[in-house]
Amino acid sequence: MPELPEVETIRRDLESELIGLKFTRVKLLWPGSLKDIAIKDFESIIIGPKIVAVHRRAKNLAIELSNKYFILMHMKMTGHLLIESSDLEVDPSGKWKDASGNLKDPINQFVRVIFWLDNGKIMAFSDLRKFGYIKLVTKDQLEKSFGTYGPEPFSKDFSINFLQTLFASKKQPIKKVLMDQTNIAGIGNIYADEILWEAKVHPGTPANLLTKDDADLLHGIIVDVLAKAVKLRGTSTSDYRDTKGQKGSYESELKAYRRTGLPCPRCKTPIKRISLGGRGTHFCPNCQRSEKS
Repeated sequence: MPELPEVETIRRDLESELIGLKFTRVKLLWPGSLKDIAIKDFESIIIGPKIVAVHRRAKNLAIELSNKYFILMHMKMTGHLLIESSDLEVDPSGKWKDASGNLKDPINQFVRVIFWLDNGKIMAFSDLRKFGYIKLVTKDQLEKSFGTYGPEPFSKDFSINFLQTLFASKKQPIKKVLMDQTNIAGIGNIYADEILWEAKVHPGTPANLLTKDDADLLHGIIVDVLAKAVKLRGTSTSDYRDTKGQKGSYESELKAYRRTGLPCPRCKTPIKRISLGGRGTHFCPNCQRSEKS
C-alpha cells in the first residue's frame, strides 16, 4: 500500500503538472472506483473549473478545484496515478499502448479512470486490486474526513511530548500504534518495520512500556526515515509507481521490510518475519530484542 512517502511523491508530481489546468473529459473503466456519485454528475462538476491545489493528508490525495470542490482519492493497496500524453490507446480492460503500439509497464496495466486535461495530457488512475477510490467532496466534507487522522509526522503537532503521551496511553504493540492512522498519519507496514529497526525496538513491545528516551529517539527516527523516503520518491517493492510510471528508489535503503532470512545490516543475524495484528512484520531478533514486554 502506498504510504506517506509514496503519496507525497505523487502529490508533488501532480502539483507540478496540474496547477492551472482544467479537466475536459472523464472516462470510468471500473464503476467501483467512483464512489457516491454518478459519472455524469461527477463530470458536470469537475469539467471546466481550474485546478488550484493538490493536498495530501495521511495516505489521501485531494485535488482542489476553483469551484470549491475537491476530488478525493485513496490509493488503498495498489493504486497510483499516472500522467501521460493523450495519444495512448486504452482498451476496456484498462491496458494501454504507447504511440508505437507497445504495452506500457505491466504494473500500470490496470487503468480504472482516465481524466483528460486541457494541455493534451491525461491523468490515469491505475489500481490492480480495485480497492482504491475516488470521491467528490466539499470543503466541509473533506475537513471532516481529514479530521479523523492523527498529526502529520512533518507537522508541529507531531512533537516529542505528543509521542510520550501517546505511548503512555497505549498498551498495544508499538507497531500497531505507529500504523493506526488515528494516532499518526501516513505510516504503514513498510515504514513501521524500518522505523523500529532503526530504533532497535521490538515491534511487539507494548507502547506504554517505552520510556521518554524511547519516545525522543523514535520521534527523530520517524521524521528522518520518512523524509529520506520522500527524497528517494518512495518504495516500489510491489505495485507503487510515480506519475511517470517509474519506481521509487528507497527499496535499496530497506533494512528489515521484506528481508526475511537476509542478514541484519547491523549484526548479521537473519531477519525474521512474524504476523502481528494480521500484518507481516520484519525485524532483527538480536538487535530488536523484546526486553520490555
